[in-house]
Amino acid sequence: MYTSKYNKKILQKDPRCLAHMFAAEIYMHQFLLTSAVRTLNPDEADWYYTPVYATCDLAPDGLPLPYKAPRMTRSAVQYISARWPYWNRTEGADHFFLVPHDFGACFHYQEERSIKRGILPLFQRSTLVQTFGQRNHVCLNDGSITIPPYAPPEKIMSHLIPPDTPRSIFVYFRGLFYDVDNDPEGGYYARYAST
Repeated sequence: MYTSKYNKKILQKDPRCLAHMFAAEIYMHQFLLTSAVRTLNPDEADWYYTPVYATCDLAPDGLPLPYKAPRMTRSAVQYISARWPYWNRTEGADHFFLVPHDFGACFHYQEERSIKRGILPLFQRSTLVQTFGQRNHVCLNDGSITIPPYAPPEKIMSHLIPPDTPRSIFVYFRGLFYDVDNDPEGGYYARYAST
């Protein structure tokens, strides 16, 4: 697997993107840069990863701006297809992208608008690794790999309890969550549920 160092400077611009729920792309990239399956010679690779970091384009309040993600992604593909022959020889079939947005490669947080936009045509042959995984949905390609959203390890560790701890409640459903700023009635943001 070959991974480029593309877009690493965006972290210097705004390190807040290391802590939000969309940070899976950054941590996956950091992991792959040190992975035993990584090759430094792209001619030896069977698979290629291009980090885009589209969720690192943050508004002043720290929320990602998904509107620029399609342009950033197209720019990344133009960059790699102009520099190396690998994208062009397979139309991206041996490339994967991590798209941790609410509706994956549809790049919008509202389902209705995500469906209208659809997945970018340039991703038709690529493998998408995404946190959105609803089957038979416009925003999920066949062959996509679904992963959980990023959660800081410190936060998870702070909530661990010993396995033999007696529990009176096995599962707790908190109810409806919604984005007060973008969807005050709770009607369309992230399929009515968000954490």
